[in-house]
Amino acid sequence: MKSWYKIVIPVVIVAVAAGGYLIFSKTKTATHPLNDNQVQEVNETASDNISVAQETAFAKTPVVVISKENLHKSDVPLPDKDMVEKVQAELFKDVKKEDLETAKETVHELHMYFESGFVYKAENWIEKYSDPNSPGWVFWKKTGTIEIPGYTEKVYNGKDGNWYIQRLEEVKAAFADKTAFADDITKAQKLISEAVKNHDIKSLWYAHQVLHDLDYWVLNYPILYPKGVPAPPDWKGVETYFGVTKTLKGFYQTALEGYIYDEQTGRYINKITGVWYVVKYGYKVIPPEEYFDPDKVGIPSGINISNRPDDVWELKEIREITIQPGDTLVDIINPYFMNEHFRMNYEWYAEQVLKLNNITDPHCIKAGNTLKIPIYFDMGTK
Repeated sequence: MKSWYKIVIPVVIVAVAAGGYLIFSKTKTATHPLNDNQVQEVNETASDNISVAQETAFAKTPVVVISKENLHKSDVPLPDKDMVEKVQAELFKDVKKEDLETAKETVHELHMYFESGFVYKAENWIEKYSDPNSPGWVFWKKTGTIEIPGYTEKVYNGKDGNWYIQRLEEVKAAFADKTAFADDITKAQKLISEAVKNHDIKSLWYAHQVLHDLDYWVLNYPILYPKGVPAPPDWKGVETYFGVTKTLKGFYQTALEGYIYDEQTGRYINKITGVWYVVKYGYKVIPPEEYFDPDKVGIPSGINISNRPDDVWELKEIREITIQPGDTLVDIINPYFMNEHFRMNYEWYAEQVLKLNNITDPHCIKAGNTLKIPIYFDMGTK
């Protein structure tokens, strides 16, 4: 006789233990107001023609192999401390203290349930739910005493998909006027709903990423563990950021005045000049491939401007000057570089001057000699 009873009990014990690592007061248990066994539908707009799991997966390259080892695999750079603190200050403003503390506890608790599900052998979500036909999916659809298809014993289940969704709904209610944060919570809810509806472990995987970022990098940042308490098995997760929340992205992705955001390209485009920038690692950047003429459109303010690629520069003319006593090579070429070569790599330009004049030691130039100065133009002007 097969039995799930010995699996279910350790799941509850381990998950609760995992949820208690952070310095929190006793977590409040939310009551479950849903009486039916249908998965709670999360409000969506009519334009949502693609699942959240697909949408999230499309944004990730390469495709992640679902495994315990890959749970905290991400190449996204960690958010800047100052930025996170500014996000927190804005997000926490006007939120009742007790509601904020409950939200912190709840999101961390749910995050830890997902952590233990993917990490601990007792729960073994990867093996249990990778197969959409697994009888284990009944645990996500019903609470109370349930029957598992193909098994004779009845077991008690305290948490299903609706339980997670309702807990997140309570968190969202405390931040009703915080649109980006509410959208992130809704995203996690929709992923859980899709997981239950489609028996899709990928949706659970991506829901974990949302909860992870909201827990470690928004609500409970910085993560501090009490002395004498062993770090949980996901400790390396504290060093991981997935970059999947609007809450953090929205802080530095508000378009500058005069720019509009293009969702298809991810560009912020100036409505008059057409010059565009992107947000990279939290900074507004005009990338190397975007050409603009500063004499015609000016130099955009509040944006980091990248150098153009070296291969866009074409030789226009060569000027000759006579080296004067006391001149240094840097003193001579700097004005030409600054005035003639906007967005050029300085090291590349200096290298061209040395090659053109057959100079091996830039510190050894003689007064009276002629120095050839190359002048280039950006082929983006063509």
